[in-house]
Amino acid sequence: MSGEQSPKRRAIPRWAWQALRIAFIAIVIALVVWRVDWPAVISAFRVDNLWLLVVAVLANFLSVLLKGMAWKGVVDGLPGLKHKTRYIDLLSPLMVGFLFNTILAARVGEIAKVLLAKRRLLTRGEDLSTTVLLGSVVVENIITTIAWVALVVVIGLFLPLPTYAWVITAVLGVICLVIVVVALLQNPNRQVPPWLSTGSIWRRVTRAFQRLWGAVQESHASLRDPQQMARVAIPSLGTWLAQWAGIYATLGAFGLGYVGWGGAGLLLVTITLAQSFPILPGNLVVFQAAAVVPLTASYGVGAADALAFSIVLQATEMAVGVVVGFIFLLFEGVSFKQLRREAEEEEEALES
Repeated sequence: MSGEQSPKRRAIPRWAWQALRIAFIAIVIALVVWRVDWPAVISAFRVDNLWLLVVAVLANFLSVLLKGMAWKGVVDGLPGLKHKTRYIDLLSPLMVGFLFNTILAARVGEIAKVLLAKRRLLTRGEDLSTTVLLGSVVVENIITTIAWVALVVVIGLFLPLPTYAWVITAVLGVICLVIVVVALLQNPNRQVPPWLSTGSIWRRVTRAFQRLWGAVQESHASLRDPQQMARVAIPSLGTWLAQWAGIYATLGAFGLGYVGWGGAGLLLVTITLAQSFPILPGNLVVFQAAAVVPLTASYGVGAADALAFSIVLQATEMAVGVVVGFIFLLFEGVSFKQLRREAEEEEEALES
């Protein structure tokens, strides 16, 4: 029997996952329609200052631009790169990635932007693997999260934040710092212990982990240089400052300025955490809950007013991801459907 191959496990068909997603979305929508007092919410759409909404949209756009600069800082430090990248070669894929992450529930946008960036860099003679570029995305997200933790700590020193915000921030901060320290200090050639490679599922997981972790280590290598780290950390901090300002501007547009910068900082915490778990397309409902709960519980804002605010706040963020992302997608010369298929195939290849 030693020469026989073990039967290949059948994965759950893609159509079954899609059916489950559709059923879940339908249930959530039904519950929301049933429980929400929509007449009260509609009457709460009273924008006191339209220009502040414009400021909010611009702040969110600035946040994306700064995130592109942070990613460029990581990619420019990759050992396999011959020349520094052009900003547009990473900004365009980044905007398209936001489009995908806004419309779809899964993080397919991360793979999509990596594929576009690889294609653009290849035309300039830079042949970087998908795994290496994906590792640079992971590193940029880690540094950005550390910058977020630092900003929340500063906010909490001057403005009141609830205990749970401190606990969540501390946990995320410790996790990200451990990852950075280990990646900077660990020998890149060190392998995952053999006992982790037993079993077919474990072998697939560890293979994927080893590839991605190697890319993360490679992306961290240049960050040992303080100047290179600053090129990533400063724009990362600016990203969150811009988002904080966008939330504050939206609060002012709805006449909720009394919530203040502290309330805007608390919303930055809860909304950021909610966006880390993309359950529904555009993270609808989850985003609203992340905004409504702190406003009603900590600041006494009415439920209808808080929900109306949350809908508009998400619209100011989606305007950047959908409108600008779609424009960049047109210039990339690839259809949404084609890029999604390529991203899903690449995702399956990375996991195999």
